[in-house]
Amino acid sequence: MRGSVGVGRLLMAGVLVWAAAGCSSVVEGAAEPASGQKGLFDPCKDIPDSVLEEVGLDPATEEAGAAGVEQPGWKICGWSGSWYFLTVYSSSYTVDDVRRNPDFRGFEELTVGGRRGIEYQRVDDEDNNGCYLAFSVEHGSIWFNVERKLSEARQESSCVVVQRLSVNLEPTLPK
Repeated sequence: MRGSVGVGRLLMAGVLVWAAAGCSSVVEGAAEPASGQKGLFDPCKDIPDSVLEEVGLDPATEEAGAAGVEQPGWKICGWSGSWYFLTVYSSSYTVDDVRRNPDFRGFEELTVGGRRGIEYQRVDDEDNNGCYLAFSVEHGSIWFNVERKLSEARQESSCVVVQRLSVNLEPTLPK
């Protein structure tokens, strides 16, 4: 289901309020990475397939960017699980920036693998279909986001899943 995009991923594309809007025009030449990506952790390249398989994700479902489109200032990669999507976001924005974002709610401090992080949800997610976990890193922050596939029944809390996945994925993150 590589080409399918979950509603959660589309919603997150809208939540990237810090990303600059692009203009449409024809440009000749070789493609270049979106601006502001230099030095960011790249989840598509930096999280090994073996780790993804260990946590029950299919590396063949990998999707880079938001709905397949790179976003300025972000490195984004997602994979499909049985009833949910996992998306990993890397940005120069800090965890304090996340806390100040009015689109998020329910901030809870926690520690995973000795690394302090915050768990939170989108304000507009009244059914609690998704959950985020953000960690501070040298370049800014890395977010894990679990969103229920709306075509599938939720098997457990998205926050429980994002915490469980983060235990195995955290060691792949930069300090």
